Amino acid sequence: MLTYPETEAFDYGAFLQQSPGADDANLHLASPVPPQPLATTPQLIHQTTAPNVGTGKNEFSDSSLGRTTPSSSGNRTGSTDATRKPAAETLSQRQRLERKGHTKSRRGCFNCKRRRIKCQETHPACGHCVKTGLKCEYPAAPQITHQDMRLFQHFLTHCYPHHPLKQESVWTHEVPCIAHNHEFLMHAILGLAASELTQTDSSFVAAAMSHRVKAIKSIKKRLADASKDTTSPEETNALLATCYALTFQSVSVDDGLVEYMTFIRGIVIVGMQMMFRKIQPIFSTLFEEAQDEILGPLMQGLPLIRKGWTDAAMEAISALRPLCVEPVEVEYQGKLLDIAQKLYTSSWTAYKAHSQQHAWWMMLPHNVFQELISPKNQVLLLLHTHWISLIEIMTPITQQEREVCERRPPENDQPIDLGFARWLKYINARVDYEHQMFNQWPMWIEAQLDKDITFFGKVR
Repeated sequence: MLTYPETEAFDYGAFLQQSPGADDANLHLASPVPPQPLATTPQLIHQTTAPNVGTGKNEFSDSSLGRTTPSSSGNRTGSTDATRKPAAETLSQRQRLERKGHTKSRRGCFNCKRRRIKCQETHPACGHCVKTGLKCEYPAAPQITHQDMRLFQHFLTHCYPHHPLKQESVWTHEVPCIAHNHEFLMHAILGLAASELTQTDSSFVAAAMSHRVKAIKSIKKRLADASKDTTSPEETNALLATCYALTFQSVSVDDGLVEYMTFIRGIVIVGMQMMFRKIQPIFSTLFEEAQDEILGPLMQGLPLIRKGWTDAAMEAISALRPLCVEPVEVEYQGKLLDIAQKLYTSSWTAYKAHSQQHAWWMMLPHNVFQELISPKNQVLLLLHTHWISLIEIMTPITQQEREVCERRPPENDQPIDLGFARWLKYINARVDYEHQMFNQWPMWIEAQLDKDITFFGKVR
């Protein structure tokens, strides 16, 4: 049996500051992929570990306050262990009750917020205000603009995420229903829709970034609060959906790779808590087994990609080995090489290796993850450009994720989005002169995509 941390001891906000580091549990979650057209990121998270949540000691114990508990030999009443046991049990029960949290009211009246009690949220006055004779006033409801309504409709009809696999109805039914109760989720889906619309209308750029910033600010605050009070199953699912939406929108941002990685790590941690607390996800295919069952029949007989593409990848990635000195660099380069080698023999095993590579950087300790995303490390920038280039040549493989969709957005005349190619162009431009000789293959990939975004395969 594996020991999981107590719910009250877990810090939800950790995913924005540090990654899980303990080897306490294994969880297999489906990771997201970028918004269409680039279905180029694997959907599996492998060998996930439970977060490091500390010792689990009672923070209210005498020892934590610097006091010593008197020994039994100093008990003048002569009471035995048997007579003291009920008192100890009562104390333990009282401590458990004191630690028990509740779902924090997000829309409660001002009086209940000031008194820090759960508001019943009944209108025109809540029960507490009626009982105490206070005037009950609620915060003003957020204003819904015409633009927000358009963004909401666009999300429902055109740009809902296609991960987890075969969950289109959840994204267009259950998620919108709970979004009305959770500000961070509403901003996340509006921001995703606005980003998609910027392809043809630049006037949506401000809305896309505004909603994204509000979503991130709101979810960070909520995750920090979650360590103090228990989140409900609905709110936990809302947190999960928000991380997915923010991950997808990251692909629309030139320098969005870091946030992409960060919010996938968030999906892992929220998913862990759902498992620990036995919360039913609204996404029925969230876990790995369901994803393998869906994709396996399509992937196992898939043809290999062009040998020339694989040869070029192997040569370029192998040339990086002498540059890799730090452990994270050596391991990163080895994982990329392993993916490329598997492309010679099986598209399905290469796809799985790519999934495992994602799981690796998702679960890195915080200090190593910060090293991985450092913009000052030229070797890691090279490894990022080669990773993105691998994604591009694997498009014929990863586009199979689209084939299992039960529902697809309607075809339109919008241009195909750059997707990960946007990141490639951004990072290629930041490789310095000294290292450009090692970046010739990613530069070639960028040049082909500039000529024809569908050069390695069309994904809609």
